[in-house]
Amino acid sequence: MATKPEHIASGGTPGAKGDLTKNEVKAMLSGAPHFLLERGKHKRWYPQVIFPWDEQNSVVQHMWDRKPLPHASFTLSTLHAHLPVPDDWVVKGGVPLQAYDWRRTGATNRATFDIGIFEVPNMLSNNGKEPGTVGFRHFLELPVSDAVRFTGPEEPKKPEYMRQISTMGATEAFELMEGYNKPYSQCQSGAVLDRHRLISDGPEAWKRIGVRDINLRSLVQRLEHLRQFREDMLREGSTRTILDIESPHQLHESLHTRFLHARPPPADILSGHPDSIKSQIKTLAIVLATPGAWINFSLPEWRFRAGQILWEASQHGDGDCLTPGTGNKTASCESLVNSGLERKWLLIQLLLSAELLLRLDAFVRVGMLHDPHGGNISIQELRQFEKLRDGKVNWDLVVVRRFLNSLDISCPSPEPPTPESPASKSPTVKSPEKGHRFAFLEALTRRSSFPVADLQSAWDCQLGSSHVRQQLEGLYVFAENIGWPRLAKLKAVMELKLGDSTNPVLPTLVVDRWVQDSVSIDASLARADMYTRDPCRRRVKLDGSSDSRSKTLGWISRSWLSGFVIPGEGISHLLMATILENDTEALDQLGTTASLYGGFTFGERSWWSKSCIVGRVLSSSAGARTCMGWISSEMLPRHATTLEKFQPGWFELAVEEVRQCTSKPRIKQGAKLALESSPLGTADITAASFTLPRDPESCPADEVTLESLTLCTKEGSTKGIVVADEASMSFATKRPDVEKPTTISFPLKYNVRFVSAQQCRPPLGVASRSRVDEPTSTNPPRYTRLTGHPLHRSYPYKYIPLDALHTTSAPSQDSGAPQAPEIIVIDARGSRDRETFVRAWCASVGYHAIIGRSGRTCVACCVRQAKAIGVQVIVRVSD
Repeated sequence: MATKPEHIASGGTPGAKGDLTKNEVKAMLSGAPHFLLERGKHKRWYPQVIFPWDEQNSVVQHMWDRKPLPHASFTLSTLHAHLPVPDDWVVKGGVPLQAYDWRRTGATNRATFDIGIFEVPNMLSNNGKEPGTVGFRHFLELPVSDAVRFTGPEEPKKPEYMRQISTMGATEAFELMEGYNKPYSQCQSGAVLDRHRLISDGPEAWKRIGVRDINLRSLVQRLEHLRQFREDMLREGSTRTILDIESPHQLHESLHTRFLHARPPPADILSGHPDSIKSQIKTLAIVLATPGAWINFSLPEWRFRAGQILWEASQHGDGDCLTPGTGNKTASCESLVNSGLERKWLLIQLLLSAELLLRLDAFVRVGMLHDPHGGNISIQELRQFEKLRDGKVNWDLVVVRRFLNSLDISCPSPEPPTPESPASKSPTVKSPEKGHRFAFLEALTRRSSFPVADLQSAWDCQLGSSHVRQQLEGLYVFAENIGWPRLAKLKAVMELKLGDSTNPVLPTLVVDRWVQDSVSIDASLARADMYTRDPCRRRVKLDGSSDSRSKTLGWISRSWLSGFVIPGEGISHLLMATILENDTEALDQLGTTASLYGGFTFGERSWWSKSCIVGRVLSSSAGARTCMGWISSEMLPRHATTLEKFQPGWFELAVEEVRQCTSKPRIKQGAKLALESSPLGTADITAASFTLPRDPESCPADEVTLESLTLCTKEGSTKGIVVADEASMSFATKRPDVEKPTTISFPLKYNVRFVSAQQCRPPLGVASRSRVDEPTSTNPPRYTRLTGHPLHRSYPYKYIPLDALHTTSAPSQDSGAPQAPEIIVIDARGSRDRETFVRAWCASVGYHAIIGRSGRTCVACCVRQAKAIGVQVIVRVSD
């Protein structure tokens, strides 16, 4: 199928040795993408695609390997810069609806301080042009994703000196114990704290990391004040900062008299006056970086579950939440839930993060690394601060920005004290057996010295959002694009719960379920389920009601509808889980435990996460529909033994990871990626060094039909979820010269990925075709426009016919082989089932593959991209 070498000409005269001139090279390679890695902050490499010979051509700016986001609400998935999504922009069924107004109303200016981090992998590149695929950037970042880089949680441990205290003398041990209870003593002691125990041990334990027993009402008022100021500042586009309304001294006094203790740690990170902004930034960063004390949002699991702490008022059936037995054993179940203590602790974390964020914005805007109250920041100090906030503190800043952008917080007005009120009575005398520690229940009711009357519970704080309408529209776009069968009923339920569809409002969170019985062990999920890094398992408890008249909204639904969506893969989980929580029939049939890395059957269709290999393969089949990480298909799975269809329910599928030929991820190979995928090749640049690979003029004649999907299941099920050892897809193939079709089955064994080819543009050059055995004067060359880009001979490739795939095994991926293996090109044009056939084969042998559409990306550019990202297979497809 490969063509013979052809002479590439653009009107110029080649050199004596056949070397191509600069103009000729530009003519034949214009419109060809170059793949490279750009070094960024934190020792990270960022994949980039450029068109160096097309600087003046605006067309290349719109040649992507990803789909545009279908709705404005879906931009919450990423931290990467992108064009604003207009108000009227909606993509339904893969076709953008006409936008009558391309403005983005309600948008704000970007903040001054650049946190300098992004979600990994890139979620803008998660939605490839082809169904079930990812883009070039997303694929390269998978081996260094946040799920790989950040692991946890850390196991609690005491500081080193506490473990050695038994070997010390009495005086030395006494001095150490005296220092142990001082403010900030545990921030950088080497200890890893137990968040649950720290919360439930109360203010005496909080003091050791510098946190006061904060008045809840003061906390809410300060957090809302910072939110409102920041919103006004960004909307106005002004250069105002927090320093325009509060001096550094006032900020210091407010911070250290209301929220943190007055003795900050030694100036070992950033020197300067204690009142300076620089010193305050240091203190806040040290407190927030205390290991184990706070929720660690660098872990992708917590980015998905942040809303669980804010809105799940009942006993938790899953996750890493404060429950009876995980903290202070003297605390009753009733007091744990009714007090909302864990919610208060998260609000404290958000407040301290907001205080840090506003100071960083002010510091950068006012001085650009100069603090008039604390002197210049040296390069060494800046590096120390960067190290301190790396990971966990950086993600605190990301999360609080999303919180301030999406939510507002309020609480009931204080009631005037009466003679009989607790505030007017004398303090209660502590019992002697309590010693110097605050008992848990006393910590919940202990009155602050502030004149503002405190709230009885953190559940008295109300969280609202002005983004409900936009988020609701995004939910409907997602449901329509995946073909949800009960969309009309879903809209009716949401209107019942949120009110008028033109101005929906989150209902007040009613805390009336804390008195219910404990969650049964059979219905709950273990803490380990939250932190598992199993690629096929992500379980969560759904919170819905079987009563169609119920106005209950679970924490997942509130997270989505409020816009409190943390960048990363969690957006796809929130979208699907929100639909399920508010569809009573689906909840009844599927149960309350969802496996969001798997799939389920419901309503005569199967639904699969793109995290599951079944979903990635089925997404190319006839009738499949995809959107934001979910695929629906007409193909219903059957039992491998009985061939009966499964009842509605969830599935998990065990898979193996693809074998890697090198231990060093491709994204860490720097300039090597660009050199090995250059359009100029790795040898001489002569006319004879290039060929022009093209798709055959006609599509394959073989007929391919997807027949079945079968699951080989384990005995029984767990939490109502069917766990499958293996999935297989069967196809009927028929050659034109054979009467009966042949059935071929592929086990979906490997967790392979499919990558959309980067779009290219036909070059400006032409190809001359002449027979060398005839005189030029009698048979002049015939010039035609190039249909694709030439490919240098240093890129070996071969075609494999479709009917030979089932007998083709995976070649050796030995990194020590003298020559790189040939890139395999498979022609799957002509039908969607042909593409599904090839995808299933890739999953059976362990090949990642590039999906290149004829007419969008030429064969040569597909081969070079495969070389760039280390992929062995190219699948050529067409409409």
